Amino acid sequence: MPSATDNDHLARGIRALALKHWNDACDQLAQAVEQATAKYGDLAPENVEPLILYGKALLGSAIAQSAVLGGAAPGADEAAAAGGATNASFASAGDAAVGGSSSSAAAAAATAGSTTAGPSKPNFHFGGDADDDNDNDDGEEAGAGDDGGANDDDDDEENGAATGGDREDDLESAFQVLDMARATLEKEINADGEGKQEEETGADKLKEKKERLAEVHRLLGDVATESEQFDNAVEEYTSALNLLTSFYAPSNRALSELHMLIALALDFVPNANDRAVSHAEKAKKVLLLKLDELEQVGEPERDDKTKREIEDIKGLMGDVDMKIEDLKTVPVAPAPTATDTALEAFLRQSTATMSSASASGEVNDLTSLVKKKKKPVPAPGVVQEEIKPSPDATGGAAAGAEENTIVIRPEEEEQAATKRKADDEPKGEEGGAADGETAPKKAKLESDAAGSA
Repeated sequence: MPSATDNDHLARGIRALALKHWNDACDQLAQAVEQATAKYGDLAPENVEPLILYGKALLGSAIAQSAVLGGAAPGADEAAAAGGATNASFASAGDAAVGGSSSSAAAAAATAGSTTAGPSKPNFHFGGDADDDNDNDDGEEAGAGDDGGANDDDDDEENGAATGGDREDDLESAFQVLDMARATLEKEINADGEGKQEEETGADKLKEKKERLAEVHRLLGDVATESEQFDNAVEEYTSALNLLTSFYAPSNRALSELHMLIALALDFVPNANDRAVSHAEKAKKVLLLKLDELEQVGEPERDDKTKREIEDIKGLMGDVDMKIEDLKTVPVAPAPTATDTALEAFLRQSTATMSSASASGEVNDLTSLVKKKKKPVPAPGVVQEEIKPSPDATGGAAAGAEENTIVIRPEEEEQAATKRKADDEPKGEEGGAADGETAPKKAKLESDAAGSA
């Protein structure tokens, strides 16, 4: 059994869990798990209780963060509401059968009904058949009153909301912790089965361990639902159902709860509508059996607890019927309009044409349909070479320097220039006069040359 120091962390974690102070619960229970593991080993039976409680705290923290961010996973609200009294179903029912006096049973009873993660909807309450937990609730209130005044100001901040940590990390840690608890319980159950205990106390202990294992499977199903892994959720819920069916009465409301949880998870699994409807109807059948059993007691002899449970079941039946009808309703696509039909026919024809063309290997030549832009044709011109004096550094003409320049003149401009040149040239005697002017200049140059000689 855990030592006094371990129980100190465990008790604080249970109290924080009952008050839904998720961060405090995770911190205290993590220390309890760490100390128990260091003392007893990884798969020791003494680790089961802190592991389960720590898994609940991590799951509650993840769901609280999901609520702050805008909602849980699809279907998680309904699944959590359907499991609103799961802990009471497993723990208190088992304690009533066993006369639970162990620390494990006490911890489970202390957290029953208040540690279930997620929102609580009374319309989906599938509580168990055990006695009321009023005594336990009173004990919780008394324990909370010891130092409740110191935390009154923090209740609104911490209740239902996690102030730190990451949601995905919490879900992953919750899975690992609960999976370790599952492995430990399966090891114990297999060892007890091999021992073939025939004593009544041994059988009762084995039943209690199976109930705890069923609770672990149910919590693993909640983790899978919150992670939107609905196939895994169905598998875990089914494992819990199979365990409890082996020793619970057919009218036990814990079975109804698990059937409804399976139905809600199957609602998000493709092609599983019929299975979802089947499990929802089985949940209703269990409730009817329980109602029949309660009403067999004469009305004058019914106590307050029996009367409340009868009213609870009757109110719940309407919601279960509505859920069954909802699961039976398959969404039907609206009838196509004339435009939709014409468009579909056109697309079908286009697809058939393309398929036939691809099969025949024909290739359509679209070259003739391509329009090419014509290139601009330059206007005809005359290419001339002009000799111009080369400019010097100052911008003036350099002495003796010449520069060849290629000039392209349009034909019309060239014709106009030729015409002007023709008009400027002397005709007849004007040409001779011009020659006469040149001749004396030339003669002068020659005479100068002769004189100098």
